[in-house]
Amino acid sequence: MKYLKGFLNFLTGAFFAILTVLSAILCFSLLVYPTNEYIAVILSITLAFAVAFFLNRQRRKMFKSVPVKKPIFAAVTTAVLAVAMIVVFWIPVDTFESTRTVVNGYGLEPEYIKIHTGDEIAVYVHKPDVPNSEDPILFVTGGPGGYPSHSTKLYLDEYAKLGYTVYTYDPIGCGKSPLPKETSAYSMTHEVEVINDIMKHYNMEQVSLIASSYGGNVVARFIEQYPEQVNAYLSVDTAPIYSMDANCPGQENDTAFMNTVEDVRSNPSNVEPSPITDYTSPRQLIRILYGMNLMKLMGKNDIPYGSCEEYDYMMSIMTSFATNSFAEGGKPTRHMNYLSNILNTASLESSPDFTESLKNKNTPPVLVVQPEFGVVPWQIHHQYSKYFDDVKFVIAPESGHSVWATEIGKDILVRNGDALFKGEAIPDEYTSAENPFPPVQ
Repeated sequence: MKYLKGFLNFLTGAFFAILTVLSAILCFSLLVYPTNEYIAVILSITLAFAVAFFLNRQRRKMFKSVPVKKPIFAAVTTAVLAVAMIVVFWIPVDTFESTRTVVNGYGLEPEYIKIHTGDEIAVYVHKPDVPNSEDPILFVTGGPGGYPSHSTKLYLDEYAKLGYTVYTYDPIGCGKSPLPKETSAYSMTHEVEVINDIMKHYNMEQVSLIASSYGGNVVARFIEQYPEQVNAYLSVDTAPIYSMDANCPGQENDTAFMNTVEDVRSNPSNVEPSPITDYTSPRQLIRILYGMNLMKLMGKNDIPYGSCEEYDYMMSIMTSFATNSFAEGGKPTRHMNYLSNILNTASLESSPDFTESLKNKNTPPVLVVQPEFGVVPWQIHHQYSKYFDDVKFVIAPESGHSVWATEIGKDILVRNGDALFKGEAIPDEYTSAENPFPPVQ
């Protein structure tokens, strides 16, 4: 009986210690936004000491233990907790600057223009040696939180060689675009209107649009609002029209359609990356992932503690891990904007349904490029014909999500994009409704 009592006493003490830790974490979570991480930790530790002291007294009463004059249990528990919270929440972790991580720039000096929010964005202009008479091209990058890369520049250079004036830009707060004055700038409404800002600034009456990945969400909404301003739209493995997962709200409940959606092919030449723990420390994971989840849980539009640079670095690590694109030494190859990613994604998922209105608009010609190793299933892309008036398809063998990264993919994009923008027949049109790249068994 004596040993059982001692064992139960120990279990109760362990349970009360867990309650003490949870009370401190809860207190920190509730206080860090209205105060800051320093005050929140101090107040949380103070509360933890009081909770530990009270619970230990209750435990001693429960098991009729000899009372002690000094609160040793409370002091030890609180001291350990204080060290852990200070290490996690007060001490910064890696950033691009602290790790001396340098990512490649676009390759052109940007022009900075003011947009409707009062902020500025960086715009890159490819000027042809001999201009043609066609509408200019505007490339809308993927993300959210991303920006056009140097390989994108090499792709867009090909259109400039054909006489097009080509524009692309770093979205609000991303790449070389300065951070916005307010985090409310990170929204789908503003992302869409930026296209209009660029057109107004450069006096474009009509534009030919190219979008990649998430850029398709932006362009589809722009076409719904301003169909007469778009000459043609080249969709390069773009996301589903409404969100990152669906062409229309609630499509995931359409089991008849979703059962037809096949997985995309995996590139057999891709090498599996090492575990993400090889690229970041446990403390960094705890500090940043807890902050990311706390921001979502509290429904806030800003990070709870630390610097944006810390979160951007972790987001970039995660992106490089997902795409298996680390530089030598395990450093990220992209500088992703965490707030842009999380807030634009939330805005995307909560945006009003525009797809029914889109169906009723007189939309421009659309050419959808389906890569062999893309990320969006063929059936999702093929359904674009329900939303746009004139949709054609082209396939890109041996190419991934960034289709232009392979020579064959770049050639297909330039040749067929040029024909699309000029209103000519698509040379490599794929006319079958069957999946050109079914999963390999």
